[in-house]
Amino acid sequence: MKTLAKNKTKKVDWKRIGEGNLFRLVILLVSGFLLYLLWINKDDLRDLESLGFIGIFIINFISNATIFLPAPGGFSVFFGGAIWNPLLVGIVSGIGAAMGELFAYFLGYGGRGILHLIEKSGKWVKILEGFFHRAGFITTLIYSVLPIPFFDVLGIIAGAVNYPVWKFFLAVLAGRIIRNIVIALTGAKFLNQ
Repeated sequence: MKTLAKNKTKKVDWKRIGEGNLFRLVILLVSGFLLYLLWINKDDLRDLESLGFIGIFIINFISNATIFLPAPGGFSVFFGGAIWNPLLVGIVSGIGAAMGELFAYFLGYGGRGILHLIEKSGKWVKILEGFFHRAGFITTLIYSVLPIPFFDVLGIIAGAVNYPVWKFFLAVLAGRIIRNIVIALTGAKFLNQ
């Protein structure tokens, strides 16, 4: 009973919450600004396809960097697979896509302090941290292969629970390469008949 009363009167440790949050705030603001720039220039993405593999890379980087906003990355892979070597299209676009997904991760990392303010007990944060440290790689790998529209949520959560960025990146890289090779091969099959 004393422990319960003690926890109820515990004050918020603002010093602990403030540690490292300046860096996270900067990441959050820079990510938001870059997303805004990408959104207002989204029509220029179509012009990049003429650049070949570099265009495929850039389109997929930008498409996956736009959090919660649809972008034409899959179309460039589908049509690129019919024009160029589908395996190379899948690999190049997968690398660009994985790098773009880091925006969602760093957005979550930047918002970690906010997560602790919202969920004061830390119960859900600890559950998510435990889950990611147990099954984060395989979950991220599977979800990055599947055409899930809100994959960005997974990246944001991974960043917020401080899942190692290199594990997140490698899982997304493998998953996006697999997915994009399949899309490029499909484009080559259907458009080259």
